[in-house]
Amino acid sequence: MTNTISNMPPRRLAALAMALTLVAGLGAAAPARASWSLVWADEFNGAALDATAWTADIGTGCPSLCGWGNAELEYYRSQNVTLSGGNLVITARAESYSGSSFTSGKITTRGKKSFLYGRMEMRAKLPVGDGMWPAFWMMPQDNVYGGWAASGEIDIMEASNAATSIAGTIHFGGTSPNNTSSGGSYSMGGGSFGAAYHTYAVEWEPDAMRWYVDDVLFSTKTSAQWYSNTVPGNARAPFDQPFYIILNAAVGGYYTGCTSASCVTATLPQQYLIDYIRVYQDIPNATPTVAITSPLPGSTVPAGDIVINATASDTDGTITTVEFWNGTTYLGADTTAPYSFTWASVPAGCASVTARAIDNLGGFATQTVDLTIGAGCGQVGFTGDPFPLPGRFQAENYDAGGEGVAYHDLDATNNGGLYRPSEGVDIETCADTGGGYNTGWTNPGEWMEFTLQASTTGSYTLKARVSSLSGGGKFHVEFRGVDKTGEITVPTTGGWQTWTTLTTTVMLDAGTQVMRFAPTASGFNVNWFELTSNWVSGVPERPSLTAVLQPCRPNPFNPSTTISYELPSAATVSLAVYDMAGSVVKTLVAAESAPAGRHEVTWNGRDESGRIAAAGVYFCRLDVDGQAQTQRMTLLK
Repeated sequence: MTNTISNMPPRRLAALAMALTLVAGLGAAAPARASWSLVWADEFNGAALDATAWTADIGTGCPSLCGWGNAELEYYRSQNVTLSGGNLVITARAESYSGSSFTSGKITTRGKKSFLYGRMEMRAKLPVGDGMWPAFWMMPQDNVYGGWAASGEIDIMEASNAATSIAGTIHFGGTSPNNTSSGGSYSMGGGSFGAAYHTYAVEWEPDAMRWYVDDVLFSTKTSAQWYSNTVPGNARAPFDQPFYIILNAAVGGYYTGCTSASCVTATLPQQYLIDYIRVYQDIPNATPTVAITSPLPGSTVPAGDIVINATASDTDGTITTVEFWNGTTYLGADTTAPYSFTWASVPAGCASVTARAIDNLGGFATQTVDLTIGAGCGQVGFTGDPFPLPGRFQAENYDAGGEGVAYHDLDATNNGGLYRPSEGVDIETCADTGGGYNTGWTNPGEWMEFTLQASTTGSYTLKARVSSLSGGGKFHVEFRGVDKTGEITVPTTGGWQTWTTLTTTVMLDAGTQVMRFAPTASGFNVNWFELTSNWVSGVPERPSLTAVLQPCRPNPFNPSTTISYELPSAATVSLAVYDMAGSVVKTLVAAESAPAGRHEVTWNGRDESGRIAAAGVYFCRLDVDGQAQTQRMTLLK
């Protein structure tokens, strides 16, 4: 908000910046680096305003600064600031009070919480109507460089009237009237920011500020664009001093173009609903470590109570908690070393147990061990269901079930270690078209199995994508225990990531098939297999492969996961995330034309309004030319 009088109290809303990415999901440790770390937040979940952080401004600014220097028409009262339903509620009312025609609310962290640099973020739903002026902004804790605006002002978010656009602005230069400003604005093409919750943020660094709405960058200012007349030799002034936060809903004022009660036509009362305020700062944070000490990876344990023990440490802080998971199911946590959890009354089956250590700055590390419990769980398709044929399936997505059930490897170590690291099949990053992973370190006597669902009986074309630096290799493919291909020779391709496609023909019956890939000579990699139906009884089958929706990675995840799918030909694609109730959470691709090949889309864990989705199970659904596929995924907190 633009101030017009020197030495004004804090003016205009600074919209706090987007939320910190603290973790990357189970199965991968957060990197050791400087990163946004949460240093303070108010989620407004209590019964009353936190008096250790906030103070209410009262009155009209008179006698020294009537109308708060902006010709505002309201009288600020503490009664207009409440907490309800997990929100801070600032209510603007049409009521006569102490000479004013309107009342509203304004709170600040002045003298209690101030910040030098960081990411300031707010999630809020704005009041609307002619005369309304909600704001989220910051003012200097001490006017080090002189009165307004020589010591600066940071407006994170302010809107007026119908709130069809919001602004982010900095004020600087000299003491009024020798002040100036610079800013930017963002709109949704006519939509109102009062219709739903949105996230507003600024990332403030020594030489730059960046403004966001729902994580969309809309304005950047650098230290080359601001200054303070008081210290012309200091390029970072005035924004090199601590600032405090202000939240208010003004009625009338210069910014609205309405400076008399008669032009305020907003339907009152109006509410400024603020879900949270969060402040992040760039703090170096070393990754913690965690290790499951028992049960051991790949071990078989009796059904019943299973005690999981883990150790964890953090070189630059403390471990706040160690969580224990079975796949995507949360089991429990321990906050005191040595870390342990008793998993009670566990039936026979298979489990992937993960210990997740979280440090005091939100960094985390995980370790996962695969267990066989009692008699085990037998063999199932990688996704829980057979891969549909015709279709393409990745070599690294062999069946679940473990060593001797779904695969056999001559050593228990995954030599690549980047995907399914607790199993013995050797998997590495693939540089072939589409990326992903490939299997390697192939030896005779090893095998992998894939559960498939053939749509029809008849002839199928089998393709295998392979590579070999030198010497080539050999393999055959079995279906239902019968060698259907004979020995297939892998040629030398000249590089472990130089790929070629081998083709043969097999006869399959309709229904569920278990395909076994069996190397008979070593020295090659495999990226994927593909089975395409040919002519059956004189009737042509579908000439092209079906689209394939791959499992998302990582899964479970926080805050984001990558969803990939493959198209055999150009198609119209829709991709959306649904909750357990079947409601759309986020549309990622909306009936868009896409070429053949592999495609990847990242979901950042936020819903259509930009709000961070709740932890839990979700489904991504791929619709391609009227056919749908789904995959299950879990968002962690």
